[in-house]
Amino acid sequence: MEALARLLTRERLLVELLVFKLVEMRQLLVAGETRFLGWAAEEVERATTSVRAAELDRAVLVTSLGDTRGLDEPTLGDLVADAPEPWRSLLEDDFKALRAGATEVADLLLATRRLADAGARSISESLGTLTDGEPPLSAYGPHVRREATAPAPRVQHVL
Repeated sequence: MEALARLLTRERLLVELLVFKLVEMRQLLVAGETRFLGWAAEEVERATTSVRAAELDRAVLVTSLGDTRGLDEPTLGDLVADAPEPWRSLLEDDFKALRAGATEVADLLLATRRLADAGARSISESLGTLTDGEPPLSAYGPHVRREATAPAPRVQHVL
């Protein structure tokens, strides 16, 4: 049970790191700092990979501990319920924290995806306004129409 407690503690920390990286990415989107999004996405991917590796380690350990305790294909919840005290209380706390962390990750992923979609729509609409029906990038070519009375197009942030 000690190995499971150590592994769950490690997994909790990795989930917290993933939450931090998702909050960081969301804040970059809110601030409009798109130049750092590639790095933030890479950090989220690394954190996700670490969490998945810990989940795999946990699944292997839970199966192994379940076999030694006579449980057939146990879940983490089954193993926690079958654990003797003081392990049961300790493992229950970790189990609850992992579930809360997973819920927070899911919520952050949804919020971040919505912000990214809104930003992409805003960019697309802005590009449509800049080109004014002309082929893309023609606004930056040698034949740019310049009208002194027309105001410069404004880019609105949708965040």
